[in-house]
Amino acid sequence: MEPTPSEVLDSTSNALQRRKQYHELLDLGHDLALRTQTDDAISIFQGVSSILRQTDNLHQDIKQGCDNASEMNINVQIVKMGHDLVGAALQKSESSQFCDEELTAAIMSIVGDSGGHLQWQNIGSHAIKAFRMSKHSPCMLGHFEFQPVPVERSVKERRPRQRQELGVARKPETVTKLHQEEADARKLQGIIEQLKRIYEDRGSPVPYLLLITDPSDYMNSIDTAFQLSFLIRDGAVALENVNNVLCVRPTTDNEKKQNKRNDDNVQAVLSFNISKWKGAVQQYRLKRPILTIDRDLSDGS
Repeated sequence: MEPTPSEVLDSTSNALQRRKQYHELLDLGHDLALRTQTDDAISIFQGVSSILRQTDNLHQDIKQGCDNASEMNINVQIVKMGHDLVGAALQKSESSQFCDEELTAAIMSIVGDSGGHLQWQNIGSHAIKAFRMSKHSPCMLGHFEFQPVPVERSVKERRPRQRQELGVARKPETVTKLHQEEADARKLQGIIEQLKRIYEDRGSPVPYLLLITDPSDYMNSIDTAFQLSFLIRDGAVALENVNNVLCVRPTTDNEKKQNKRNDDNVQAVLSFNISKWKGAVQQYRLKRPILTIDRDLSDGS
C-alpha cells in the first residue's frame, strides 16, 4: 500500500528532526575534542558514551531504505569521531604512562618478598623459562690476520669518436603533444557547452551521477567523470550539495574571478563503481547518456 500524505509528512518531519539531533551530536563531539588536552580521561569517556548512546537511539528510528543513506553516513562519522576521541584521551591520560611502583608490585607478587634463598630460586626459575636459544651461532673458523688486497685501477682506453648516423626522419614529439592538447581542449569545450545548455533548460544544477552515467557502457561513464574533473579543477564547473544530492553546474563570472584570486587547493574524492553505475541507470531511467562526447576525437587528430 502506498503511504498516505499524512504518513509521508510525518516521515519527513522525523527525518529532519533526526538530522538536527545528529548535527547537535557532532557539535558535542567537536567540543569534547577541544577538551581532551585539559579535562581528564574519565570525563571524556563519559561524554563519548553519552554521544554513542544517543546515536544508537537515533539509529533505531531509521527505516531500511535508500532515502536514509545520508543519515547512515552521519551515523558512521559520529562513531568514528568517538573512536578518535577515546584514542586521544588514552594518549593524554596519566594511566597510560609507565609506573615503577606497579612494576615492582607485580614482580613482588610473583617471586615473593621473603628476602631469603627461596626468593632467589623463584627469580631463577622464572629467568630460565624466559631464556631462548640464539638464532645465530658463533664463527668456528678461529682467528685470522686480515691482509688487505690492493685494488687495481683499470685505465680506460680512449676510443675514437664515432659519428652518429642519421636515422629515418620522424615527426617531432612536441607536434604530436600539441595536437593531443588541442583535441583534449576541444573535447572539454564541448562538455562545458552541453552542460550550460542542460543547466539552462533545467533551471537548476544537474545531479552528478545523471551527468556522467552512460547506461550502455560503464567505462564511458568513468571517462566522462575523468574529463569532468579537469573542468572542476580549472574552476569552469562547480560542485554543490542540493537536498543531499551531489550536483554540477557551470560557474559564474564572479566565481571564476574569485577562484583566480584564491590559491588554496581543495581536493575531493568521489567513489564510483559498478553498483553505483547500475543504481544511477535505474534511478534516473536512462536510455542514453545526456552528454554527447566524441571518444575518438584525439585519435582523429
